[in-house]
Amino acid sequence: MKTQYLSPLRPTLMAVLVAILGAWVPVATVVGNTLTTVKAPDFEVRYVDSDSRLKLSDYSGNVVLVNFWASWCYPCLVEMPEFQKIHDRFKDKGFAVLAVAVYDKLPDAKAFQDEYKYTFPVLFDDQEQAKTAFAVEVVPQTFLVGRDGLLIPIPNPKTNESKLTVNDPTIWVQPETFEFLAEVVEN
Repeated sequence: MKTQYLSPLRPTLMAVLVAILGAWVPVATVVGNTLTTVKAPDFEVRYVDSDSRLKLSDYSGNVVLVNFWASWCYPCLVEMPEFQKIHDRFKDKGFAVLAVAVYDKLPDAKAFQDEYKYTFPVLFDDQEQAKTAFAVEVVPQTFLVGRDGLLIPIPNPKTNESKLTVNDPTIWVQPETFEFLAEVVEN
């Protein structure tokens, strides 16, 4: 994985955010202008179509794309088929997609899954653990968790910026994004 360098103002901003968010960003280190680590917080959610529950930590040792979505969110509707393609391509290589519905109603999230029948885990944040742990305020919002449990900055091929969270559903159709994910999965 490449080291991500931040502009001169961003280390200070990151330090302030880490100090303010505390529990939401449990482990973050900024050295000079380099962001070194951010540990993904664990959470427990339910499946939209059963009472079974899932924890992020169940996927320890895997690369996990964690997407926060809602059934009423048009950009979410656009990106979910792309997550299915990503899931299909990398599922046998220690990679998982977890789609966690937030700011939604369980019957609506279930109807969404019943209609589209995604084969990756489609989940509902019934106790708001995931939303709180990742400080999700908008949807869609996507994070990438490495095999070591650390968040991996995701590059945006359109802007050449890498961020720990992605809100732009159009980057998932970019060939560079697939190449990046393949590199992460293979390492």
